[in-house]
Amino acid sequence: MKPVTCTVASNTLVRLRSLEVVAQTSEEKRRLAVPRRGHVLSTIVEMYAEPVRIAVDVLSRSLSEKQRSAFEYLSVAPHEEEAIFRRSDSETAAWAVVSMWIVGVAAEVFTAAASLGDAEDWFCSSYTTERITRSLPSDVLKNAEANLRIAADGSAYAELLPYILDPHGPGSRLSVRRNPNSRSARVRKRAEGVFYTPADVAEYMVQACLAEVKLESLPSVFDPACGTGVFLRASLKEIRRRYPELGAFYLASECLFGVDIDPWPVNAAAFVLLFDSYTALDRNAVMPVEAWRRLRRNFACIDALRIDPSDGLAGAGGASRIPTSTLFPTIKKGFTITLGNPPYADLGRRLDLNSLARVFKSIEVKPQPTAEVYLPFVEQMIRLGNEEMCCGALVLPLSFACNVGLQFSTLRHLISESRGRWRFAFFDREPHALFGEDVKTRNTILLWSRSPSDKRPSLLTGPLRKWRGDSRAAMFKSVNFTAIDSEIRNGIPKLEGNYQAAAFNILSLRGQKLQQVVAINRENLAEAPDSDDKTLFVGATAYNFINVFMRPEKCVLDGERVLSEHQLHVVRCATRKSALAIFAILTSHLAYWWWHVHGDGFHVSRRFISDLPIGAEDLTEELVDVLSEDGLKLWNRIKARPIMSLNRGRVSLAYSPNGHNDIRRDIDQRLGKLTGLTDAFINDLQQFTARTVAASLQKYGN
Repeated sequence: MKPVTCTVASNTLVRLRSLEVVAQTSEEKRRLAVPRRGHVLSTIVEMYAEPVRIAVDVLSRSLSEKQRSAFEYLSVAPHEEEAIFRRSDSETAAWAVVSMWIVGVAAEVFTAAASLGDAEDWFCSSYTTERITRSLPSDVLKNAEANLRIAADGSAYAELLPYILDPHGPGSRLSVRRNPNSRSARVRKRAEGVFYTPADVAEYMVQACLAEVKLESLPSVFDPACGTGVFLRASLKEIRRRYPELGAFYLASECLFGVDIDPWPVNAAAFVLLFDSYTALDRNAVMPVEAWRRLRRNFACIDALRIDPSDGLAGAGGASRIPTSTLFPTIKKGFTITLGNPPYADLGRRLDLNSLARVFKSIEVKPQPTAEVYLPFVEQMIRLGNEEMCCGALVLPLSFACNVGLQFSTLRHLISESRGRWRFAFFDREPHALFGEDVKTRNTILLWSRSPSDKRPSLLTGPLRKWRGDSRAAMFKSVNFTAIDSEIRNGIPKLEGNYQAAAFNILSLRGQKLQQVVAINRENLAEAPDSDDKTLFVGATAYNFINVFMRPEKCVLDGERVLSEHQLHVVRCATRKSALAIFAILTSHLAYWWWHVHGDGFHVSRRFISDLPIGAEDLTEELVDVLSEDGLKLWNRIKARPIMSLNRGRVSLAYSPNGHNDIRRDIDQRLGKLTGLTDAFINDLQQFTARTVAASLQKYGN
């Protein structure tokens, strides 16, 4: 037996005192799993999870791998040997014992004063005489229990259970800034593409799915990257609401299924569902361990991309493929609902790469370790769905919609040929992000449903949503969709309302492009003062405005300021007059909207500038005259007020056209008249910019 030193989560006491300020009301306490202003999910979780991980470490270091007989009651699944991520028996056993204690405290079976031995006795009852805790020295158990009691809170456990049982620990951008020791966890989580999914995101996706299907029997819900069960927990909550006459344990054991490449999270997910269904158990007839084992049989530790439909229509996948019915014998015709948060990571080096390429089109076009792994999860959602009636929801990076790489365009083309109703909701990362302030990502929630009446695909999209932390709940309620009838291979447009959809169709059909009248290349900002008056500079990134400017005023460079060498798009025009006209076009509300429709809300690509739908035939001498006047007025207003930022001793420049709506409105009206856009659309462009900058959830006009 290894000697044990006393380990205490000392920092947790300080953090818990700060939590008293964060969660003052019972309502806030119940929604600890939902980010909001000043409430960072990973920070709150860590207050309770740090002592848990320390307790697990204390126990696992004292458990011998030779004590296998004490672990046998935890072994229930036939595919544990398929695990990609390995965990020792001692670690698994330690997590299990601690989870029994946490579930018992959360379910108010006993108080935090109970020992780990008490928790295991409650969990196992008379099912087995074997006990993990009996093989541990008393000082080890007391050390682990002392840590657990530091942050013991049954109501917080109840809300945060899936996150507390996550073995990865903190690993967000924010946690690394606060504690550099969490960097290794961040590296590991990023490599595996694992991040906490807030409870309200999972609940929205589940509700959106179940609203789409008309079922005569209970749904089967599958999470192909289930982790510790956030989505399955949300699914059980909604299914219970729809079937109040049926018990929670019955619904969980009949309806919920999941797989993961890590063997502990699938065990943890069963503990989460055990807690959520414990009150519905006939406790005189079913021991907790029996209920847990029944739930655990609905999980498998396996790579979801190796699974095929049960009907054998897998194609030439190879011997390493596994039918759904082998993992889950009750699933014969596919899952009713597939949902989750697939890993945002590379495919990695693996022996079955050729096999995967034969099954998944998004891998076939890039059979390399650097291929995006989340894209084939979309294909898997389609493949494993019930052919008669099914739906799905996946939360993906925003790149799914706007990346022009071959993997992405191939998948979008596949979607456009797959029957059913496809809906795309897009979420920016500022001012607040879908996953919270600790994980700054731009996201797409992909929703899909298929019924016998669907003979072809239908596509519906939404805008790139921005919101503030206090309006998060309203943001989910405001999600709406607009039908589109366009090719999405090159990207999914982000639109709201019929006016925008009509304008998008008009502009997309135009053969005129800005690249017909300008030359575009890249230079760094430091070269801008030496440019001529026929050259424009466009920042490679944007947010509340597209950064467009001409040669900076000399006064900007007074003193010892040194310009940054970061790269800009350089737009060279034929004359100064045409340069001013192009400046007017690029600073218009219309250009800002067009950028939002096609981009990711941050990067300004050369392609965006080149493909702006105004070209040589449009720019008549008359139009150039009036646009150049507008451009000169606007440039004269903003050129003396640059936005300067200092980074490592070098200055970056930006020039905002915001606040000069009189000129920009004139430009919009000229461009609208040129391209045949409706007055109603043009009239709302200024408000579109204002709503976007303010991160307002006000709905766009019809």
